[in-house]
Amino acid sequence: MVRTGNVAASRGSSPGLDARRGAATLLLLAALAPATAVAQQTPQPIFSELFAYDPAVPSQLLGKWRISSQLDGKLQPLRVGVIEDPIGRTVGRVTVHEGDGLDGASQAMLQARRYVCDSEGSRAAAVEAEPGGVVPSERAEIQVRSDRATGAGELVKFGQPVWYRFSFKIPGDWPRDVPAAGRRLCRTVIHQIKQDSFKGGKSCDASPFFKIEARPLGERVRFFAQVAAGAPCAQPPIVTRTKICRRDLPRESWTTVQVRLNPAHDASGRVDIWLNGAFCGDYQGPMADRDNGARRNGAPFINAQPRFGIYRDWRSETQTIYFDKIMFWNADPAGHPDWSVRPPPE
Repeated sequence: MVRTGNVAASRGSSPGLDARRGAATLLLLAALAPATAVAQQTPQPIFSELFAYDPAVPSQLLGKWRISSQLDGKLQPLRVGVIEDPIGRTVGRVTVHEGDGLDGASQAMLQARRYVCDSEGSRAAAVEAEPGGVVPSERAEIQVRSDRATGAGELVKFGQPVWYRFSFKIPGDWPRDVPAAGRRLCRTVIHQIKQDSFKGGKSCDASPFFKIEARPLGERVRFFAQVAAGAPCAQPPIVTRTKICRRDLPRESWTTVQVRLNPAHDASGRVDIWLNGAFCGDYQGPMADRDNGARRNGAPFINAQPRFGIYRDWRSETQTIYFDKIMFWNADPAGHPDWSVRPPPE
């Protein structure tokens, strides 16, 4: 038997060979150093959801996210799960059926089946104009888990920039609304972040300070983001809503949304949005409710962390949406393979 160490020793050494080996090693290290440095400097996500779960075990996904509390617990594994997609991997699936998480419908409305939305658009304005009018809504959403008492797990905080991305796909069987005169497109929120407002211990039903919608529109969907700021507890409420990044998008096609968000109650607030890497719009200014927004230990906080799914006005049709690669960073992710955007125009 010949030991490895003895073989190496028996070969001896050559000054020329050693020099060439040393030079090659230095070249290799020099080539690897920049790539290693870039990898170390590029911020990694602080939260990732790749939906890499077994479709037959929905509890894996349900355990990671907080599911809409209004949705019956027995329905949660039926409405939220994963599915194999033609892109070659599992993706998230969220479905809303008529009546899921229904909120705001009076007994009379339930008996009359007074839906807010149909193929001719939304009746929300007419319902709101009625005495004590409340627009019933339905939902099935997944929300980032966090501890509201301590803040543990919160991804979005006032005064702290956050970068995030997600992809979504609208299937071809969504309703094909063609609004009639005097009717708006039906509200269909697919992502929202919210600071609820309270006065005198009562909720003021504040809108999300940042949301993204994909409203059914014929063969396409009407995409836009909206920022809200003001005083929802005032009588009457004083809230300014600003729409940015408005596009009509195709069905059965994946769209990647990238957001840079700095939530703030003053002029330092900012939102930048990209679609499929192309800059789509921005907003600069205050957002949420400075005076009566949710507080913890005297400081304002975002008590409704990012949600993804469907929040819509009451209607009879079923809707499903698919999500892929939800990622959040707390530092500029430039250089990360899942964050590639063109700079905003000067």
